[in-house]
Amino acid sequence: MTTSTDEPTPRYSPEADAQVELSDSDKGGAFADALTFLRIAMTPVIMVLIIWGWPELQVALLASFLFIVAALTDIFDDFFGGSARSQYRRYGYLDDIADTVLFVGVLTALAIVLFREGLVSWTWLVPVAVLVLRELIVGLVKGFELSRYGWPDNLYSSAKGGFAMLGTALLVGSPWLTQWIDMTRATPDNVMEVLAGGSPLVWVVGEVALWIAAIFSVIAGVQILTHKREVDAA
Repeated sequence: MTTSTDEPTPRYSPEADAQVELSDSDKGGAFADALTFLRIAMTPVIMVLIIWGWPELQVALLASFLFIVAALTDIFDDFFGGSARSQYRRYGYLDDIADTVLFVGVLTALAIVLFREGLVSWTWLVPVAVLVLRELIVGLVKGFELSRYGWPDNLYSSAKGGFAMLGTALLVGSPWLTQWIDMTRATPDNVMEVLAGGSPLVWVVGEVALWIAAIFSVIAGVQILTHKREVDAA
């Protein structure tokens, strides 16, 4: 009797395909986590640039570029790894924390420069104080639960994050954005007047975005602090 040394033809297995898909998703989750850590690591670099040289034009341009890149990592980590609470992300709970570290850190750096130059206004200080205090209060009161489950998803929290990032980006980029706007509206008849005065438009729009973010922040903060999870009620 003869025996064959050929390996048996493997049968199709849906479980095997699922395992391959799981492996690919795991890789996407790891890449997403790396983007989250990159966002956290970029924050002190942007802060140092602002404290060191803002509002000098080249420094403001570089700082705003890095801030936009850091903010975009928040979009791409969700794209590659799913939401912050995706089963494929090991450090997904850091996603929202990284967002907070980014915009609070950059606003703090701006505050240092503005206080140093005596340029702090209440229209800027009030929304910034609300945003920063809200993050500190929520982090301290619900820190343990948030570290395990992440921030509860709600429309106000998402809107807060979007307007906070937009407002911060406009404020950081206001030196070069203002110059660009002034150049577009300058004519041979008013060029000296325009360039000497400088348009406050970018800064004002940035402040308005922060005010909107602060309002949404208060509403979202109340919802987070009063949120009752099913695991708590069990």
